[in-house]
Amino acid sequence: MAKVKAFRGLRYNQEEIKKISNVIAPPYDVINSEQQKELMNSSQYNVVHIDFNDGKGDEKYKISMNTLNHWIENNILALDNKESLYPYLQEFEYKGKEYKRIGLIGLVKIHEFKDKIILPHEETFSGPKEDRLKLLRACKTNLSPIFGVYDNNDKKIDNILNEFLESNQPIIVARSSDGILNKIWQISDSEIINKIEENFNDKEILIADGHHRYETSLNYMNEVKTKESEYAMFYLSGTNQDGLLINPTHRILQNVNGIKDIIKSISNSFIVSEHSDEIIEDKLGPNEFFIISESEKVKLLCQIKDSDEKRFYSMSVYAVQDLIIDKFKSNYDELDFFKSLEDAKSSISKNSLGIILPKFVPDDIMKVVLNDDKMPQKSTYFYPKVTTGVLFNPLY
Repeated sequence: MAKVKAFRGLRYNQEEIKKISNVIAPPYDVINSEQQKELMNSSQYNVVHIDFNDGKGDEKYKISMNTLNHWIENNILALDNKESLYPYLQEFEYKGKEYKRIGLIGLVKIHEFKDKIILPHEETFSGPKEDRLKLLRACKTNLSPIFGVYDNNDKKIDNILNEFLESNQPIIVARSSDGILNKIWQISDSEIINKIEENFNDKEILIADGHHRYETSLNYMNEVKTKESEYAMFYLSGTNQDGLLINPTHRILQNVNGIKDIIKSISNSFIVSEHSDEIIEDKLGPNEFFIISESEKVKLLCQIKDSDEKRFYSMSVYAVQDLIIDKFKSNYDELDFFKSLEDAKSSISKNSLGIILPKFVPDDIMKVVLNDDKMPQKSTYFYPKVTTGVLFNPLY
């Protein structure tokens, strides 16, 4: 099954970079142009200068390569002396509640999806994969970990990590721009490493975030055929913990024609009731969703019909994709995606149709994956994101 192994992490030299908080960043795919500028201005050594700079066309990949090489040559980035696994703890607040999520950064052997060892759950886009492959070719380095989750109900890996964390100090402590506290430890003891690696041998890994990066690593491995390229850097998190939040991505159809007809179709396709109270996404069941229309002045609570439960895995994101988004794609100009309920609600205009979806649990996603299926694009939003810039993995 999954093969996990230690590696010599390339990371910021803290004798040169005193404040790691200034050089880390969110994953490239959640950074807008304004945030990109802010991060680049926060430090000349911010990882965005490599991972997501503002160069034009293919020039940006050359800039990334030259910047990375310059930082290594000038000891801004330094390679750890020993092969290690890196426990990674994130402490954060969400909706007024404090959470902790523990994971582990290590290398994972790359497999084709048909092997059912590394499991995807969302469709991907060709553009981001082309971009990430050009970047990987230029830098020959994993710049950010792929986010994977595994079944930790046996608690074996958790127990090893917790015991280590209790008796050791982190090597990196950094607060990201969204307020999340990131702590990294280093395990270089071969006996502990062997125990952790052995406990992954019977596990599958579900890709939570980073599908494009994983498929890029797969393409790169098939292209260069080196021992180093057979592994990719992952952040691995057990599914059975409160800090693993899987939030929905809400949909807004913009500039919609025939809203009244669409709502009539929704009323025929789903079990529908009018909703007059405040919309709270956390109270939705996995087979429910809300429809909001300003022009029709309605808020509808919708539920998948019993006859459609199996077809849509009892998940509203599937039913919405099939019976609304795809069915009426000629009726709207644009489909917008929102991680935040408040942002989604504020983007609903007179000619919009808002679709508010429920959060997910890992078991629901596994149902889909183990049936050799994938969820619609941009279905899940694992929170918090794994920070880019805490560790790098050279592939040479």
